[in-house]
Amino acid sequence: MPPLTSDAGLLPVRPFDERIGWTTRFADALDDPRNPARIDHSFRDMIRVRVYGILAGYFDQNDHDTLRTDPVFKLLADRSPDADDLASQPTLSRFENPIRIPSLIRLRDVFVDQFIASFAEPPVTLTFDLDAVDDPTHGNQQRTLFHGYYEQYQYLPLVVTCANTDDLVMLNFAARDSGRVPRR
Repeated sequence: MPPLTSDAGLLPVRPFDERIGWTTRFADALDDPRNPARIDHSFRDMIRVRVYGILAGYFDQNDHDTLRTDPVFKLLADRSPDADDLASQPTLSRFENPIRIPSLIRLRDVFVDQFIASFAEPPVTLTFDLDAVDDPTHGNQQRTLFHGYYEQYQYLPLVVTCANTDDLVMLNFAARDSGRVPRR
């Protein structure tokens, strides 16, 4: 019996991604320190699997231990449904965890460039919304900061959207406590 999937709805996303080049540009923004002779899973393939997985509602990396054999996810990663399995959850964790700040800055630029490219003609004016979103953390999560106003440890990403189009332009994480209450 051939493998079954419930994620065939993702198949039209791939040509759209190819047209705008988003996952390829995403992968190109990241430094890949691995030895090319020992690579089984390219950054682009792992990014595609993670992004398409999130689009399909698989937010947790643990889901990828099942998805790695899914025929649609293999097709999305340019593999035959009969090909070797995709990256496992531990491989995806090793991929995501060591990403450094310079790569994230280049990735931010990918978002901005994509936003600019979305206009056929340069607009005369644009209005941007800048919203800080408190995201409480629990335990010893990486890069968490104490926020004085909210009196909690949290992430405080700055989300920049275009008010004219509702497009996400940029997501930026604070490198310090931007809400620190000054001492009197």
